[in-house]
Amino acid sequence: MKRYPPFHLLLLLLMGFYAIPADAQNQSPGLQFLNIGPNARSLAISEAHTAVLLGSENVFTNPANLVLQNQSNLGVAYTLWLGDSYNTQASLNYKREKDAFGFGILSSVVDDITVRQQPGPALDDFSVRYLALAGSYSRLLGPVAIGVTGMYLFEQFFEQNASGFAFSAGLSTEFLDRRLRASAALLNYGEMNELNITSSEVPAFFKTGISAQLIQFSAIGTTEIPLLVYVSSDFVVPVDQKRPDPATGNLIQIDPYAAFGLNAEVYELVTLRAGYRTGDTARPVSFGATINVKPVEFNYALVPFDTGFGTVHSISLQYNFNL
Repeated sequence: MKRYPPFHLLLLLLMGFYAIPADAQNQSPGLQFLNIGPNARSLAISEAHTAVLLGSENVFTNPANLVLQNQSNLGVAYTLWLGDSYNTQASLNYKREKDAFGFGILSSVVDDITVRQQPGPALDDFSVRYLALAGSYSRLLGPVAIGVTGMYLFEQFFEQNASGFAFSAGLSTEFLDRRLRASAALLNYGEMNELNITSSEVPAFFKTGISAQLIQFSAIGTTEIPLLVYVSSDFVVPVDQKRPDPATGNLIQIDPYAAFGLNAEVYELVTLRAGYRTGDTARPVSFGATINVKPVEFNYALVPFDTGFGTVHSISLQYNFNL
């Protein structure tokens, strides 16, 4: 019969594994996959997405935006995160005239974590898995769109597992013939059951954001080149989240931060994206691109971390349709 270290030692091992990524994101340990952009388009603009119509992925970012889409959407994404971890996502937005229904699956896996009691060969390998199953409803109430999301959460660590729940709610409104959008959302408010002797933190945030069409050209010089430039920004307030103070080791509240996104769309075919976030973060910038061959969009994002952390790559597809 195999013998492994006590559960609390394995938990410390995993927290050590996550120490770099968690600190890099200015976040405390927990279900941090919920705070990573659900698709490549979101990551490309440093998650300045609260007022952005991402498609079906708005299930996870602001459910109010589901009803503001022009069409129904189906989205899938794969993100190669730091170390041996990766995130996958699939979602659906069923859009009607005055309301919309959304469904989503978001998962995160950390593979090949080794178990050792002493220096030498590993006793075994195991994986850590996180899962969120989400359902959303969004509705237009006059000029305002509102939306709610309920999530079932699950985590599996070695031979232990736990479940929990979380809720998100948001609202959005549009101005200037839909060229300006303002939004607010409370995300991931919930809790987990105990995983052996402790409960993982469900990271909640309150976000406000805007998205604006900034410049539209129909010609550059003597050449007819349709160009649309639009921006987005978010102000993010962590809700009751703490992290260790590097100087004292005491837990302190995580500070608010801001995120900004810039998009340049050419010929309604290719969009180049860039993002920037403030605060104590190891990923201050991000980049990406979209190729739009209607009704399909292909998105790619590249997120360079500070030296020593690595680089994140993400790809996603979105299919737009009418029912």
